[in-house]
Amino acid sequence: MPDSRAASGRLAVTTPWHPTPQRPFAGSFVQATTAAVAGLFERVDVYDTEDWVGPADPIQARLVRRAYAALTSGPNRRVAFVPRWTDEGYWVTDIPAPVTPKRDYAAWAQSHETSLRQALADGPIDADVVHGHVGIYGGWLACRFARPGARIVVTEHASFLGRILGQPRSHARYAEVVERADAFLCVSERLRQQLIGAFAGHAAKFEVVPNAVPIEQMPLRPEPVTGLNRWIYVGKITAAKGVSELVEAFAVVARDEPALTLTLLGSGPLVEPLRARAAELRLADRIAFHDAVPPQRVFEFLHAHDLLVHPSKSETFGMTLVEAVGSGMPVLVTRCGGPQETLAGLDGAAGLLIEVSDDPEVIVNGYRRLLRQAARLDPDRARAALIDRFGTRAVAARLAAVYGVRETEKAEGRV
Repeated sequence: MPDSRAASGRLAVTTPWHPTPQRPFAGSFVQATTAAVAGLFERVDVYDTEDWVGPADPIQARLVRRAYAALTSGPNRRVAFVPRWTDEGYWVTDIPAPVTPKRDYAAWAQSHETSLRQALADGPIDADVVHGHVGIYGGWLACRFARPGARIVVTEHASFLGRILGQPRSHARYAEVVERADAFLCVSERLRQQLIGAFAGHAAKFEVVPNAVPIEQMPLRPEPVTGLNRWIYVGKITAAKGVSELVEAFAVVARDEPALTLTLLGSGPLVEPLRARAAELRLADRIAFHDAVPPQRVFEFLHAHDLLVHPSKSETFGMTLVEAVGSGMPVLVTRCGGPQETLAGLDGAAGLLIEVSDDPEVIVNGYRRLLRQAARLDPDRARAALIDRFGTRAVAARLAAVYGVRETEKAEGRV
């Protein structure tokens, strides 16, 4: 463990996900976690290597890489990587990383490495601590570019970890990251167990430290929930999120409850098929579709509804349900990994957990049970518990210990 420091030294964050003008919703969890610890260091730099998907044809892909190198390196380079200051109190360098459509994670990691090398002009990252998000991306970059003596911390929160570890070359690179990292964090116990299964020799290195969620800053709904008639789903409109089952479950309940409505807030490949299905069910006037909105606008929608229904098949954490509970809204959510950890001890106070299933009746029965238990909901207790677990101060304190730095009054929000 390095010597303790108070608001000194430098932190660098390497990540494939961070909000940009092109992707304003990407990586808000990385943004919140970095903001939580910004006061621990004199300077914080985020290196956001963003996937730019190019042609699959090998010859065309090679031409793209050559053109990228010509534009971004050498004495006559046309593109410079200039850090931008953020309202959250740190610098971000946006770095496009050309990748091919084929999901070869080792090759993608190499593309991100090449792009960051161009941005750094072949130099190391000048930071005392380098925190990489997602082992095969940010973690790999942290190991490749941290200067000698720097402390390397990696956080894993990828829902596709199984696919990464299932590719031999990617597995081998991931093993290098695990070996080099001084601390390896997982946002859920489920991810920790996956990594222990893959790298049993390093089991003691893996620990659960969640992403920071600024629950303290989340606006509470102006009026408490008094009924559960206005359902909302927030997220990608995909099969993996269980949205089709949600629409079918809504149709069943809506037959008996004429006041029931459903809003699907998000985008994805199932929007049009589900819009057609709503019309087929004669529910087009009761199922509303709305494009994704910036994170700060999500609460407008949460406050205008009574119940978040989130029937996902798999989640590593469950940011949406934390936002809902943090705003004072009950939730009906599947036990799909992260949510049962996130809401541990709060089943019945924050809402209700149901089993993952392809059967819409599971959602229907869960909703009816929640109606019977509604009087026992305790949104204030649920919000307070989540602040203690995932709030900015709580997570900043845990990361300070991992980084080997001492918290300051500025970082704790006291000055």
